[in-house]
Amino acid sequence: MINRYLGNKQSIMTPLLDVVAQHANPGDHVADMFSGSLSVSLGLKHAGYRVTANDVNLFSSVLAEAYLLRDAPPLPFVKELLPEQAYRAKLERVAAATVAALRGSRGYAFLENETWRADFILFVTLLEHLNRVEYEQLPAQFRRSDIFDAYSEAGRFSAFTSSRGATGRRRFFSPANAQRIDLVLNQLRAWKADSLLDAHTYNLVLAVLLRAVEKVSNTQGTYHDFPRDRWDSRALGSIRLEPPILDDSLGGVGGHRAGRERDSLEFMAEVAPHKVLYLDPPYNFRQYSAYYFMPNVLSRYAELEDLDGYFGNLKFVRGQNPNDDFTSTFCKPSQFIGDMAQLIERAECETVMISYFTGKNHWTEFDSGPNDTGREMLTGLLTGEGFEPDSLEVHEISRRNYASYGGYTARTIDELIFTARIRHDDDHDAGGSIRNRVQAVG
Repeated sequence: MINRYLGNKQSIMTPLLDVVAQHANPGDHVADMFSGSLSVSLGLKHAGYRVTANDVNLFSSVLAEAYLLRDAPPLPFVKELLPEQAYRAKLERVAAATVAALRGSRGYAFLENETWRADFILFVTLLEHLNRVEYEQLPAQFRRSDIFDAYSEAGRFSAFTSSRGATGRRRFFSPANAQRIDLVLNQLRAWKADSLLDAHTYNLVLAVLLRAVEKVSNTQGTYHDFPRDRWDSRALGSIRLEPPILDDSLGGVGGHRAGRERDSLEFMAEVAPHKVLYLDPPYNFRQYSAYYFMPNVLSRYAELEDLDGYFGNLKFVRGQNPNDDFTSTFCKPSQFIGDMAQLIERAECETVMISYFTGKNHWTEFDSGPNDTGREMLTGLLTGEGFEPDSLEVHEISRRNYASYGGYTARTIDELIFTARIRHDDDHDAGGSIRNRVQAVG
């Protein structure tokens, strides 16, 4: 998973799931329409719910394919992927020893299942190969250096000029780590070109890569920028693909679904009836497709047809292809409440559950003193005629909020969990009432 993610709810998963349990039973369908790092969707899956997840960022659907939609470890075709027998046997022995050492560790209880353990050894064998593969082992057409060239200060195309005229070179990764990322991506690209990778193995490898990249990125968490004059100490370590923890993602009721780079406003109309609609939208100006463009680049790389064209069109100091940018209207205070109403109107659900935090958002700064504008607007929305009278509840949960600016200082904020039940009368237009209520409060 991606831990250094703005708004990550992992630290409050227990109280959040307690609130869900007041409105749904295990086996019920719950929709998570801003799934991001997938922490809530996976928490819901582990708690026994059937989950539909969606996010406009591609990496979120990669995580969903790797963890949410699957109920067992992947079974890669190792003999076809690594045809040299002696080399493959050596890596399998290393993988078997690694997996044996993991038994009994937190997150690896699934290894007690003999079949799953055997399958996982094969997957770890692939990770061992990716941790050591060199360019000479790849076909000539798959020996590219796009990440090194664009995002390492030693790269050919990493120079930038900011909108204010400042110049420099991108330094998201150390040269050695950028080269290893390139090797992993090129190997995945070669395997996909020969149709040797099943979807589960491919996406789980990508998920492992995203986690490994997060640990060595020279950033303060997001990829909107990087320190210009220093290195984060974490970025100086060597990147390594580690065996993923799978306990929380295996088993469950099945029947999960995930959108792929979909605008939730559009995707919502395709979601089957569900008990709870969980919404954790962006509450400020940050466009997540820009702040987390790097995981999207890595997730997209192996499927890009024209790599020269793609990387030749990088813009901004951060080096993002503008074709990947998505401007969410939820990031605009003038449209936020109206879009929330439209999203809820399109949902076939019984209860709406909204996360809202009191830190830096559309209506307040961290240090500007209390501002209840957002809370009042959401309260107005959820107490309209489209909702059952007196059904609104607000749960307050204190948590530390990850901060990607002003250093690494986290802030204590209140996470507010709003819940309200949709009014379903035969002669009552809930959607129309919600729209009318927005006109009254917005």
